[in-house]
Amino acid sequence: MIDKDKITHRHWSMKVGRADPQTAIAPDTYGEIVTAVEDLSQSITNLILTPKYSVPTEPEKGVDILGSIDRHPDIGIPYLTREIWDAITIWEPRVTVERVVVGMVQFSHFQTQVFWRPVQSVLDDLQVTEVVYNG
Repeated sequence: MIDKDKITHRHWSMKVGRADPQTAIAPDTYGEIVTAVEDLSQSITNLILTPKYSVPTEPEKGVDILGSIDRHPDIGIPYLTREIWDAITIWEPRVTVERVVVGMVQFSHFQTQVFWRPVQSVLDDLQVTEVVYNG
């Protein structure tokens, strides 16, 4: 287990070990952390995969994926795109969403690409210059 006092980044979280969709095997991530941009990427993934109304203390947090799965792609894809855009904009203030692309892999199976960048204040926090010298 990592000592939280030794983490040098302001933006960090525990690493989530997701099962591989092909093998259904999850990696052992106990005690690992993600920092900086990896933390933001994991946060976006968690937000998209969290069903809306599933967090008791924040019922609006998440994405209503089920509201689009059984709809015709002409309706479901724009709905899902808007849901993802809104969720990230509301719940992840450390990033700016540039574009969300939702594509249909097969019937009722979607794939999403989120193009984003960290907000400037986060970049300011993450930039560290370390200089080693003998004196």
